[in-house]
Amino acid sequence: MTEEPLEVDSDRRFRLETLCDVVQAELAAAGLPVVPGGRPTGVAGAVVSVDLPDLRGVLVDWQEHALLLDAGQEAWADDPHREGDECAAFSQLMSAIGEAMAEAIRKILTAAGLEVSRTDNDYSPHELLVTRRVAPSVWSVRRDAQFTRRYDSMRAAWNARNAADCPNPDCEIHHSR
Repeated sequence: MTEEPLEVDSDRRFRLETLCDVVQAELAAAGLPVVPGGRPTGVAGAVVSVDLPDLRGVLVDWQEHALLLDAGQEAWADDPHREGDECAAFSQLMSAIGEAMAEAIRKILTAAGLEVSRTDNDYSPHELLVTRRVAPSVWSVRRDAQFTRRYDSMRAAWNARNAADCPNPDCEIHHSR
């Protein structure tokens, strides 16, 4: 295995952190809660992070609320061999939630122009990997175009005002635009 130079890893990590921000923005725009870094207790939603140390892409998973997780852990603690109906019911519920949320997240991110695949992580079977942006999302294109129009309008207004206030009527800076 050959190691990449440090600046290549640094550049790759920066691009993936930017992609991580894009993924979080797309999920938030769709109305899904996004868990802040560090997975705080009591918070449910999409967990989005850069794939460290491999830097393959951005990992996305779903975190159920602590109420459900705590109840499941209590049931599993009461039945360490997980042979009872209650443990089976919790396992089925958690699996159904994971599958449903992974499918919903995959559809949202794909529609938003991102390339998404499964990670095949045995410890996190519903985890997704976002590797790149194929196309910008519709809402971000519209927002960016609106920002550009407003900026151009404000710049034209400022230039007109500065040209009108300019003591030199033939000033190249204010009258050439």
